[in-house]
Amino acid sequence: MAYVPTKVKLDAGNDTLSILWADGHASVYSYRDLRDRCPCATCTEGGESQRQPSGLLPMLGVKALKPERAELVGRYALQIYWNDGHSTGIYSFDYLRSLCSCPQCELARQVSRPDL
Repeated sequence: MAYVPTKVKLDAGNDTLSILWADGHASVYSYRDLRDRCPCATCTEGGESQRQPSGLLPMLGVKALKPERAELVGRYALQIYWNDGHSTGIYSFDYLRSLCSCPQCELARQVSRPDL
């Protein structure tokens, strides 16, 4: 299924990206979760265990992780430019929707994969 956003909002005060989808569903993603789940080849090379966490010691003066900007890529994705210099991840709308962690989406995943 192709998911289409009607509104995308970076909310620096809450460190979240919010998306309102055409089907009326609303998703909220933390900046940290999105950066840690970057789908680019560099971040995913070697599988999940090889992903590098963003900002290992934020309490030691490392600036807070946040997007500097986000741009639409055609009609299918969002490219996020992070303040850590990373910008090669293209987050397809389908991928973003699959990352939604709201109770409704979590339940739908459990129903579709009952063995988990």
